[in-house]
Amino acid sequence: MFIAHLVSVVAAASAVAAVEFRFANKCGFTINLHGGGSKFICDIEPGVQVGNNCGVSLDDHGLFKHSPSNEANCTYRFCVVRMADVPVNVYNIPPGPGWCSSFEDCKAFTRRSGYNIPVLVVPTKHEGQANCKQLRVTRPDASDAYLFPADNNKTHDCPMDEVFDVIFCPDHNASPINPPAPSDSPVTQAPSTPAIIVTSQPATPSVVPVPTEPLVSTSHAPDYSTSPPVSPPSNNDGYIKAWSQCDGKGYTGSSICGEGHSCVAVNEWFSQCVPDSPKFGQLGTWTQCGGTGVDGKASCRPGDKCVKVNDYFFQCQPKDKH
Repeated sequence: MFIAHLVSVVAAASAVAAVEFRFANKCGFTINLHGGGSKFICDIEPGVQVGNNCGVSLDDHGLFKHSPSNEANCTYRFCVVRMADVPVNVYNIPPGPGWCSSFEDCKAFTRRSGYNIPVLVVPTKHEGQANCKQLRVTRPDASDAYLFPADNNKTHDCPMDEVFDVIFCPDHNASPINPPAPSDSPVTQAPSTPAIIVTSQPATPSVVPVPTEPLVSTSHAPDYSTSPPVSPPSNNDGYIKAWSQCDGKGYTGSSICGEGHSCVAVNEWFSQCVPDSPKFGQLGTWTQCGGTGVDGKASCRPGDKCVKVNDYFFQCQPKDKH
C-alpha cells in the first residue's frame, strides 16, 4: 500500500493543521485515493494535481493509498513526534504479515503483496533537514519503504509546517497491479502496517493541471474478483477480531467487530473488520508507543494495546480479544 508510521505527542491543533499533502498523478490511469478502512477519498485524473489533502480532514484520514485493496502500498502520517515533527512513511508490508522479519520472509509467509503503484513523497519546505527526506518507492522491495513490521529504521519526520508532494508514477511508466483473485474461500487478511497519518482541518481541494510527459496506457484500475467462494466460512464467536471476516454473501457468522473496528466490504463475498482511523492524540495500529528514550504522551487507539517488543521499541498491536 502507498499506498505506514510512532510514539506521538499531542500538539496544538493549529500546528497540526499546517501539514498539507498534495497529490499528483503522472500515471496513465485514474488514481482512486482511499484512506483508512479503505474509505474512498477522491479520484485524481492523469496529469492532475490535487492539493489540501484532497479536501479531507487529516483528523479522519492519515493513511493514503491507491484503490481499496489491502494489497496496496500506503503513505502514513502518525500524529506528532517530539511536539514539532510529523512522521511520514511508506509501507510495502503485505496483508497478514504476523512477525515476518524481512521482505522475502513476508513474501513467503503471506504469498501476497504490499505494493501496487510506484510513488514518490517529496517534502517541499524542509527536505534535507535532519530526518526529513524524499521517499522513492517504485518497486515492492524499495529501500525507502517499510518492508516488514519491525523495519523500524525507515521512519522519517519533518517539521509540522511541511507541505508534501505525493507523486504517483513519478517516472510515467506504471500500470496498475491487480491483486490476485481469491482462492476457494476468502482469505482472512491481517493489517498491512499503516500508511500517512496526519491531523488537520478539512479544506476544499484545489485542482491544478501539472505538466507531464505524453502518457500511453490502456490499463485500468484494479478490479476484485466476483467469483463466489466454494464454502463461505462462518464465525460464531460473537465479536470479530481485527482483519477477520465479518460479512459477505453466504456468510453466517457474527457481523459485530470489536471496539475500534468497522466491518468494511472488500467484495460481495468478503467483508472484514478493519481498524478505524486514529483520532487526534491516538496512535495508529503497528506504530511505536514506547521504549527507552521515548517520551510521547499519546496512547494506542481503542482496540489496540501497547506491547513490548524490546527495551527500545513498544508497538500498538491489535488486542487478541475485544
